[in-house]
Amino acid sequence: MTVSPTRLVVSGDAVGKTLSVTVYNNGRTPMKVEVGKRDFVPAPNGSLIFQEHAEYSASSWITVRPQRFTIGPKKSRAVQVRVTVPRNPEVGDHQVALVFMSPAPADGGNIRINRGIGTPVYITVPGPVDDSVRLARLSAPSFALGGPIRIAATAQSTGTVHRDFRDANRLKIRVGGRTVEFPDFTVVRGATREITTDWRRPPLFCWCSARLTVPSADGQPQVVTFRIVIIPLHLVGGAFVLIAVAALVLYLARRRYRAQVLTAARAMRADEG
Repeated sequence: MTVSPTRLVVSGDAVGKTLSVTVYNNGRTPMKVEVGKRDFVPAPNGSLIFQEHAEYSASSWITVRPQRFTIGPKKSRAVQVRVTVPRNPEVGDHQVALVFMSPAPADGGNIRINRGIGTPVYITVPGPVDDSVRLARLSAPSFALGGPIRIAATAQSTGTVHRDFRDANRLKIRVGGRTVEFPDFTVVRGATREITTDWRRPPLFCWCSARLTVPSADGQPQVVTFRIVIIPLHLVGGAFVLIAVAALVLYLARRRYRAQVLTAARAMRADEG
């Protein structure tokens, strides 16, 4: 089972309209599907943690039709989602997850596995919204032998709506004259998100200055700079070993040559005598 889109972002002008989520059965047998609604909070890694009651819940704002259906093999089914916002809602993001569950067949087996997919729905109540994000932590090794070099960041929402760092708006680091991008991610309202990226091909030697810029709603971006020193000590050590071995071989060869010359000279003197 797959679901498209993997998330719904409902802006103010889409409130009250009917949206659609398509469920696909990629298997070879018919699939029963049940659609439910669950409150959630985002985990630091971006996954959803379901809860009975969560802050900024929108579980009572949406209706889903149909809630139960069967999809034939290699077929799809559209699910209609309608958003109705109550009176005087708080401005900003509210969220809920649509959970598409395919119950395991009752075939008499001892192990039954229910398959499910959670699709987050973000509903933005119009007003003076703010998508500001603060970079709470940035970690990278100050010294490295070479690549890849892991860079980790922690982004914290300080605004009233979620913030997407996707496609052209990806979070980027300028380091060593190159641009290193973080993968796509979203910082949900009131949440903290941890992300990592790898600088896969740094230069062999580098005293690199890195700069990370996080744009903000007030036009004053947050800028963090740090330095990474790259020295391949294992290669340098290997080079020293090779040089030492070469010097030793040359020294022994010269000693052997001198010994041979002295032996030949003694032999000549003995013949003359």
